[in-house]
Amino acid sequence: MMLESWLTRWLPVGRICHGLSLGQATIDVVFARPGVPVEAASAAAMRLAEELAAAAGGWSRSLVRVAALPPSGRPVALVEGREGAVRVSVSHVAGLLGAAASLDGTVGLDIVDPTTAGCGLDVFLSPEELALLPDHMGLARGLLWAAKEAAFKAARLDVGFRPRAIAIESLSPEGFTWTLTAPHACVAGAGGFAVVAGHVVAVATAEPVASRRAVTGRRSAREEPAACS
Repeated sequence: MMLESWLTRWLPVGRICHGLSLGQATIDVVFARPGVPVEAASAAAMRLAEELAAAAGGWSRSLVRVAALPPSGRPVALVEGREGAVRVSVSHVAGLLGAAASLDGTVGLDIVDPTTAGCGLDVFLSPEELALLPDHMGLARGLLWAAKEAAFKAARLDVGFRPRAIAIESLSPEGFTWTLTAPHACVAGAGGFAVVAGHVVAVATAEPVASRRAVTGRRSAREEPAACS
């Protein structure tokens, strides 16, 4: 079974995809191949996020900088040195960089290589999560891991990444729902999956727990078509 025939959406490399509707947020995403290896992949992903944030907010590229905020290292988009209205997330694996941006919600992005996804991850996954989806192509564990990573980024909490603190409550080739429980916060949301250049991508958004509980019965995490330019 081909990856593209199992996951229901594919996204291109090198073009901004505008207007992905996910949960209560609208998201732009872009993916690129790493350039000449004079810059670390993490730094290159930050620069990609700067370009995306500038396009999303209509700002001059020279005014936007994306910096890692301590202690968690989550990326923050600064416009003329001040935190702007756009929320960003980045991810990278060997051979692929990605960035996501949203003006009306938080966003988390994660990329996994399907050839290595799932190796040794059972210690971070609950039996309930492992039972959510048959392990087609050996990818279920990789999808769960990508969902947890994207959810953690969307939650935007300045705490350490604890995979077991993030519960994936529903999972399908289209997407997932999740809840993160931290010592002083509880955040929930939805997410979707896509294929980009043979990689699995998870994108998540967060929303108030009360709001999400009210719509759980109709949540499928199927995004609307995006326009790529």
